[in-house]
Amino acid sequence: MTAGPPIRLTRAVLGAVCAHARAALPAECCGLLLGPAGAPVLADEAVASANLAPAGGLDAFEIDTALHLALQRRARDAGRRILGLYHSHPGGLPIPSARDRAGAWDHGLVWLIVGDGGIVRAWRPGVHGFTEAAVEVDP
Repeated sequence: MTAGPPIRLTRAVLGAVCAHARAALPAECCGLLLGPAGAPVLADEAVASANLAPAGGLDAFEIDTALHLALQRRARDAGRRILGLYHSHPGGLPIPSARDRAGAWDHGLVWLIVGDGGIVRAWRPGVHGFTEAAVEVDP
């Protein structure tokens, strides 16, 4: 069951996120999703981050804080915003893990997770855990 408005991605963003997930194997990949500052959630840019998680990011991810801050400034100056983040679960399902739930501190960000086989699902964190959001792909 999904809740809230769908998460819209451009085909290019979906392709970039899935390509990043394949390239990072066997580790998790991670990055940020950006889009216009308007009301509908449309991710039209994916920015890859180095995975700074300990142990090479084989079962965790940590987005580079310096990259995140730089993108926030760039987005704000251009009338854009960081809409969410993405990461992968190599060999696993595209559902939030216990570690994901513990690390979801910003409830305004959408989480896009790439699972085994390139299956992609989107989630919105909240006080009581994650709620799935429908994913729509724009041309």
